[in-house]
Order: sequence, then C-alpha cells, then structure tokens
Amino acid sequence: MKLYNPRRQYKHPFKEPARQDPYRSTSKPKSRPRCPSCSSVSVRGRWLSPEQTEELKTGVVATRELKCPACQQKEDHFALGVVELRGESWRRNKESIMNMVRNTEAIARHRNDQERILWVQELKTMTKVYVALPELARKIGRELEKSFQGYTEYSRSTEEAYLRVRWWPTFRHMKHRPGHPFRRTLELRESSAGKMRANKSRAFRARSGS
Repeated sequence: MKLYNPRRQYKHPFKEPARQDPYRSTSKPKSRPRCPSCSSVSVRGRWLSPEQTEELKTGVVATRELKCPACQQKEDHFALGVVELRGESWRRNKESIMNMVRNTEAIARHRNDQERILWVQELKTMTKVYVALPELARKIGRELEKSFQGYTEYSRSTEEAYLRVRWWPTFRHMKHRPGHPFRRTLELRESSAGKMRANKSRAFRARSGS
C-alpha cells in the first residue's frame, strides 16, 4: 500500500508575497480598450504603448475607451512605490541622475507599460519620485547604487504592496550587492563612533604586543 507523502513546501525567506493591487484585476478586459489619457491599448490583457502597437504586424483597432491602471493611479494620486533621493551632494549631478531615472523608466516600460513615474515631489531635504509599481522603484534603486554608488535601503510595508527606496549618495560604497544589510551596519557604526576600529583577535594582539 502506497502512502501519500506530500512534499515539503519550501518558502524562500526573502521571497516577496504576491502583490494585492486594487487597480489591476485578474480578469482581462473585454475587446481592446484604449486609454484616453496615454493612448495605450490593452491587447490580450496586456497594456501596450502606441510605439509597441505600431511594431505589431497586425493593426490594433480599439473598440472602446478604458483608463489604464497607471493613469487611474495618477488621477487618484495613489502610488505603490517611492524613491527618496536624500542629501544635498547629489544635486550637483541632478541632471544626470534624473536622466538615469528616466532612462530606467523607459527600459522598464518597454517590457511593462504600467511601470511608470507618476510624479516627482521636491522637498528641502530630499526629492521623492513616486512610481506606479514597486518593481520600478526597486530597479531605480539598483541603478542608482550601481551608477552613482552610495547606499540604497529597501523597506516594504507589511499591510499593503508599497515599497520605499532610500538612497544616500554620501555613504561609502563597500562593493557588496545592492541593499546588503552589512553595508548599512558598517555605515551606522562609522557615523556613531566616528572611526571604525578593526576587531583584533587575541592572537593578533599577542603578536603585536597591544
């Protein structure tokens, strides 16, 4: 007699849960609606930009109008991610940094038209870039740390699908992977103690006589 032995379900400790998005439904919209704001067309449940619809071999004819989720989020002033550019030193390269952010958005929109920058808020101590999807916020944070170094911190809300990315350009680049907690620990120690003291082992102290 063969007994039923279910496999153990392995869950990755860093795997994010499924996003509960109130603006995106699991069912596909009927026909091929066109967004009146951005002129994107929904083809088989996927929103395509006007440039992408021109690349299709068959012509896409919209039968009705329906606002896409990203435009609806912008109208409701509801974002699912934010990138905070903190400090003052990065403002000297503000033009190049913002161009990199826009280029990251353009590359992401080529794969998913809904990954967009909704609005930018200028504050005294930081600049906030609000995006429609948390995946775009993560991509911008990684590109900031990769291109301009510094330190990037990622924090996700436990109640809703909201990702907050904080980037400090003045922190030293420790050549770890983006968002590694070890880098943040070293920077906190350096800021609190002033100077980082090397941890000397007992054998090293015995040889050096200190």
